[in-house]
Amino acid sequence: MFWNLVRYEFKNVNKWYLALYGAVIILSALIGVQTQSLIKLPEKNLSVLLVFLSTVFGSLMVTLVISTIFLIIKRFKGSVYDRQGYLTLTLPVSEHHIITAKLIGAFIWSMFSTAVLLLCIYIILLSTNYYEVQLSTLLSFVGEHFTGFGLTVLSFLLSTISGILCIYLAISIGQLFNEYRTALAVAAYIGIRIVIGVIEVFFNTSANFYVNSLVGFNDNFYMGASVSIVEELIFIAIFYLGTYYILKNKVNLQ
Repeated sequence: MFWNLVRYEFKNVNKWYLALYGAVIILSALIGVQTQSLIKLPEKNLSVLLVFLSTVFGSLMVTLVISTIFLIIKRFKGSVYDRQGYLTLTLPVSEHHIITAKLIGAFIWSMFSTAVLLLCIYIILLSTNYYEVQLSTLLSFVGEHFTGFGLTVLSFLLSTISGILCIYLAISIGQLFNEYRTALAVAAYIGIRIVIGVIEVFFNTSANFYVNSLVGFNDNFYMGASVSIVEELIFIAIFYLGTYYILKNKVNLQ
């Protein structure tokens, strides 16, 4: 039953998401070709076409990010706390399975969107700076700084999971009220992020992480990345347990 829940997360996603991914990739290739042709000109002035394509590409990028967040919210709120929740909560699965199934689906879609964004950026850079961003050059850089790169990736993955669970917790807090649930869920999310920001500033972990990433993969970077990973693990545990407690004991369906 658990894996049926996971498959359901992908089966009922609109096909226009895939069309959006394809459109962004194709447009990035067009921008790369157009930019490469402009570089060869004596005067490297941006053409109207390049400006237009860049504007459309940026709009699609923003749409891709927003649509992914909207998908995460819709798939959780719609199937757990809206009318469909009556069916979901009667399934022979635990609350842990429900949250985990939703989390797996949201995480995979988030990674897919991230991969598309990185691929688009790489296509554009490859068209304009081929010798500097060749795959072999990038792989050589990763191999040279494997530990630091691995910590960065792990921190990003945990941060993504933490972000998804934070959304789940905010939605769960919002549904505790009978009115203005969406507004209160947004307020709860903002409040949670403010608290997290205060904690991160207090421990100065985020600043060290990003500043040291610009300096190089040194001991300070490893320390900052490691602390960031531990921090995200703590947030994940808090957000998950908070969501589980509300789903287990405080469900208020309408």
